[in-house]
Amino acid sequence: MELRHLRTFQVVAEELNFSRAAERLHVAQSALSKTIADLESEMEVRLLDRNTHGVTLTETGALFLERVKQILEDTRDAVVQAQRRHRGETGLLRIGFIGTLSQSLLPELLQAYRAQYPSVDLVLREQGPVQQREGILSGRLDCGFIGLAVDSPDPELDTFTVTEDELVAAIPAAHSRAKQTSIRLLDLKDEAIYLTAQANAPVFNPWLIELCRKSGFEPRIARETDRASTVLNYVAAGFGVSLFPSRISSLATPGVRFLPLKGKMPKYQYKFAWLRRNTNPALLGFAKLVRTRR
Repeated sequence: MELRHLRTFQVVAEELNFSRAAERLHVAQSALSKTIADLESEMEVRLLDRNTHGVTLTETGALFLERVKQILEDTRDAVVQAQRRHRGETGLLRIGFIGTLSQSLLPELLQAYRAQYPSVDLVLREQGPVQQREGILSGRLDCGFIGLAVDSPDPELDTFTVTEDELVAAIPAAHSRAKQTSIRLLDLKDEAIYLTAQANAPVFNPWLIELCRKSGFEPRIARETDRASTVLNYVAAGFGVSLFPSRISSLATPGVRFLPLKGKMPKYQYKFAWLRRNTNPALLGFAKLVRTRR
């Protein structure tokens, strides 16, 4: 039994006339009659009564018609849902992001994506670059916004730069240089420097340390902590200073001043990353949107 048998039966049952049903289906009446006969033979029941006055449904045929209508409706719905999923209009998309993007770029992207794909379920997870990479590789995440100080090709990931930031120094508001409008990196050579943990910034921290060396000094790393907010608390309390991408200044912290660095300094890049072999249609639509918003 095939769907065409069911469709043919439904039309005949609605028309109760083989000639009109054949015309509606654009088939020969003889072919239509054979399809119905084959269906009845396979089911071993009589669905229609035929006589000189026309065609009527048997009691069994009437019952079968109700189920056929539901089956065909469900089939059409299944096709529509499959097509929508294929186009990325439905489904689930799991997105990782670093906290510094939560105040600016990310909300704008999510709002635009939701407007285009309102039926896609979004799951957001704030994680560091290492956790995001592991999540993407394991399939727990579909994509992520990962901060990278330099290009670091990953054979399993596709990436592109979304945006970039200047570096800023975070210093105590009571610091002797706090009233300046900018500061040289070399001016921090005698300061205790607080950073986020190496595990959370595996590319940024080494890059930053090398940047200090190129500026003429060995940085005095006082402590590494899990969160940027904790680093800023140390700075506010006067324990030392820190260096961040400029976007971190959106995390306004009483007692902390953010000063741009003088001179030509490299920028901190934010990358969008996903697994090359990920075939989630919702991901394709989101990646396209992110690329156009760069």
